[in-house]
Amino acid sequence: MQTRKIILVRHGESVSNRNRTITGQGDAPLTRNGRTEAKRAARFITRKFGRSIDLIISSPLSRARATANCIADRVRASIEVNGALMEADFGRWEGKKMADIRLEPGWEEYEGDPFHFSFPGGECVQDVKKRALSFKSKLLVREGWRTAVVVSHYTPIVFLMLSVIGDVDTVKSPFKIENASVSIVEIDGDRETLGLVNYKP
Repeated sequence: MQTRKIILVRHGESVSNRNRTITGQGDAPLTRNGRTEAKRAARFITRKFGRSIDLIISSPLSRARATANCIADRVRASIEVNGALMEADFGRWEGKKMADIRLEPGWEEYEGDPFHFSFPGGECVQDVKKRALSFKSKLLVREGWRTAVVVSHYTPIVFLMLSVIGDVDTVKSPFKIENASVSIVEIDGDRETLGLVNYKP
């Protein structure tokens, strides 16, 4: 069986990233810098893989779609949209400044165990894990592809990477996932490895 690759791309810098506000499933467009970052990621993927990309699958949120469009324009592939790749629903924390969230009830609980935290009025992070891993399982049994680009957000990408090292039940991520960074999962039969982690072109 030939090695397959999943290229994980976090969206470029959004307005919320720039303003240091927390945005989950709300809409936050890319900044000018974010569009530049997305184009750099697209150029890197094109140089490394040419037009051998079989699939591009993106979160439906506009910051991810805009990043995926930059890649699709270069590799000449269409984009599939999948809601499982959305960021967590941050509930009442949505749209707030990070400095203000640190004063919110529940912040210390989140800091201590972010992967088992339920956002007030929003989603439990474990639910994000479940949908991310379900997405991966469905992708792996899908036929007709060798190289897939997946454009998503911090939390789903972290769980997709943790699944490779068999540590999905950890309480904190060992990975840094920057805007427009590229990470690569290599799949050879039942063996999965991380071929690249958080590379920022």
